[in-house]
Amino acid sequence: MRFQIITLSCATLFLAMPVFPYGALGHETVGAIADMKLAGTPTGAQVTKLLDGITLSRASVLADEIKGWDRLPKGKPKSVLLKDHPQLQEQLVAFWEANPPTKAKGSDAPTHKEFHYTDVPAVDGSTYVKGKLGTEPYDIVQMIPFCVRVLSGAEPETNQRKITKPIALILLAHYVGDIHQPLHVGNAYFSSAGNLVNPSKGGKSFPDHGGNGFNIILTDEKNSKSAAKGDSKSGAKSSGKKSSKSKGNNLHSFWDTEAVVEALDQVEKKIQSQPNSKGKSTDEEVIAWFANTEPTDWKPSAQSKPTDWAQAWANDILPMSTQAHERLEFSNVTIKNESAYGDATEKKMPDGISYTQWSGQRTEEELHKAGWRLAAIIEASLNAKNSEIKKPASNK
Repeated sequence: MRFQIITLSCATLFLAMPVFPYGALGHETVGAIADMKLAGTPTGAQVTKLLDGITLSRASVLADEIKGWDRLPKGKPKSVLLKDHPQLQEQLVAFWEANPPTKAKGSDAPTHKEFHYTDVPAVDGSTYVKGKLGTEPYDIVQMIPFCVRVLSGAEPETNQRKITKPIALILLAHYVGDIHQPLHVGNAYFSSAGNLVNPSKGGKSFPDHGGNGFNIILTDEKNSKSAAKGDSKSGAKSSGKKSSKSKGNNLHSFWDTEAVVEALDQVEKKIQSQPNSKGKSTDEEVIAWFANTEPTDWKPSAQSKPTDWAQAWANDILPMSTQAHERLEFSNVTIKNESAYGDATEKKMPDGISYTQWSGQRTEEELHKAGWRLAAIIEASLNAKNSEIKKPASNK
């Protein structure tokens, strides 16, 4: 399967070549599922209007694409990401400028890079608790409800973060994908001696920042199916080496790229195994399989509000974050600049499932849930009553 970007409008499905390598593939898959779920609905029409015709699949990668502006010399014009949508381009620039990549001295303005993740310790029984270790005032669990409030009207579009309704849609399309990637939520912590520790038990510990500081070493031959650049917090690139003993493949990037490719491979095999299969699956058929097959355990509790969902999703994926680390052996760990670096080697597990296969199975489940949840949170936000979503008194 080619796994090209699928771009969908409410009435039309068509294929386009990818412009960016969950990296982009995972995000575009989530966005495409939501596009198909909302196609032909009143909510889908609202999305099309707010996004000036661009799809959620296309919108889903913009929060990563603007990271390219972070490296521009001061004063240099921003590259045009949305050539035919000048108002959206202008709003993206305003958002970037309100949340710059580096904090000015004495400023309490956050950086947009912080919005993509949280660093809750990936240990058994861990949950996201605002204000505890690994959480931040503007982490992904806080930014998703911020965007919900903007879309619902509970948060004015004149907010300090410069998140308008179109930008809120663009960010939700990305952040809902991010929060279903285990290393965007759970973080490993190491002692000064390089041992994996539970930081809640005391003693100084150092984070691995979502696996960005670790080379993953796999024992199967499927290692590094993609040399694509992921959306890792550090911007690190995969080495693309295919040797089962290779180093240089960033752990975070593995989950952004290889795990997604493996997941889509597994979906294609399921489609091909059906009696009416015509052989090689198209991209549209893969997205349709996700959109037309209800995932398990994706619905929020009946009593919860859309502003509560992000925390529930974070807690839902934290056990997977823990397992993603437990299936690896960490070695050659060094501490540098208050962060942990080293090697992460695949363990031989009792279940006999390779790390690549296991990550693909779990990523398939998360992409599936993320697509349905993205459609649901957009629909709930755009159609919320004033009594359902309120702005926190302390929110800026």
